[in-house]
Amino acid sequence: MKKLYILALMVAFLFTSAVADDDPPPRGKAATVTIITNPPNSDVYLGGELLGKSPIENQSVQSGRQTLVVIDQGFELVNQRVNIWPGNDKRNKFDFGTKIPKGNIKVTTIPGKCLIYVDGDNADKTDGAALTITSLDAGDHVVRAECSNGRSAEELVTVRGEETAEVTLDASKGKKYKR
Repeated sequence: MKKLYILALMVAFLFTSAVADDDPPPRGKAATVTIITNPPNSDVYLGGELLGKSPIENQSVQSGRQTLVVIDQGFELVNQRVNIWPGNDKRNKFDFGTKIPKGNIKVTTIPGKCLIYVDGDNADKTDGAALTITSLDAGDHVVRAECSNGRSAEELVTVRGEETAEVTLDASKGKKYKR
């Protein structure tokens, strides 16, 4: 009876360890990965080496447990340990629903009463005080002021995630615009 009990325990142990998916993949074997990110054109690093701009499709790499890092416009969107399995394993496809960081622009105008446009869209107006435009995607934006004196000014402003960029648009000597 004792031998039967020990045999049953050994079989159970072997069975559970054979089907456990927590075991790391073998290292150093040929593998293929696909990495999709949103936004596309993000820099993708695997194991500290740049794979290129996303999407990465059917890229040859080495199997093993590695760190996957996705960087877009200077911001780290993904940083996690992943298992890379040998061959063209379906588990080697990673699809990240990352998001573009948001930032703000604080606009001051001269003169103080102006309509403000961001990337051609009317954002708001200044009434003598600075205006903060919130929740803009990180990246470059054209900010334009069309002021009560009939003149305008514009500038390219770089927005960084979780930060507020400041710009002063001086339309006191700017170009005349048509109303």
